[in-house]
Amino acid sequence: KIRAMGIVDAPVGASVQEVISGRGPEGTINFNTSSERIILCYPHLKVYDATSDSIKLQPYSQRLAGVIASKDVEKGYHWSPSNTEIQGIVGVERQLTSMINDPTSEVNALNECGVVTVFNSYGSGFRTWGNRSAAYPSSTNPTNFINVRRTADIIHESVEYSMLQFMDYPIDNGLIDSICETVNQFIRTLIGRGALIDGKCTFNQDKNPATEIANGHLTFDIEFMPPTPAERITFESFINIELLKSLGGS
Repeated sequence: KIRAMGIVDAPVGASVQEVISGRGPEGTINFNTSSERIILCYPHLKVYDATSDSIKLQPYSQRLAGVIASKDVEKGYHWSPSNTEIQGIVGVERQLTSMINDPTSEVNALNECGVVTVFNSYGSGFRTWGNRSAAYPSSTNPTNFINVRRTADIIHESVEYSMLQFMDYPIDNGLIDSICETVNQFIRTLIGRGALIDGKCTFNQDKNPATEIANGHLTFDIEFMPPTPAERITFESFINIELLKSLGGS
């Protein structure tokens, strides 16, 4: 009801294979969910504890929550939290193979199972890595992207609260037009911010029979599309001998 998203850590000591095999309804760890409102993260993180002057493990979830909050402020909720440096850590519980151009690396294998992990390669620092909720790969709906799900939540909640000004008004064409324009103005604002590609609010007469209107009920359609993150960028290259013809030219 509150449209929240929960962030869940894998158990301390879990291996990559245990995490991957733990996905789905038959999973043996706490990753056996396909909810688009759950973000699964692995592994735990290493932090320096000044009190004990030692390195301790810390749940990834609390750092990921901080990254999401920071990204909301700096870029906007429509940005994915992935590929963002994690501040204040010195390492990870289990070192993972991380190659941006290797789909079989452990971080990419975890992403393929709907797990947000940590990317660390060639001076990149420790970075959040993964765009999708636990709904992936069971669901291919764009709402399994964390930022798309959250953008949809913001839109729904904003529209709902904005309707307070229209509640209990007499139902007529003026009210219908005002509601549509209020929502469409909000959608245009989000498009201008880059939070939406496009969208619109419309009144469909087929969904509003006289019996429903007589009972004080109105139904509106809202369609929209947030930007999905560039999760995979592919280049297809080839040798073109025709380019040799440029040799010797003026």
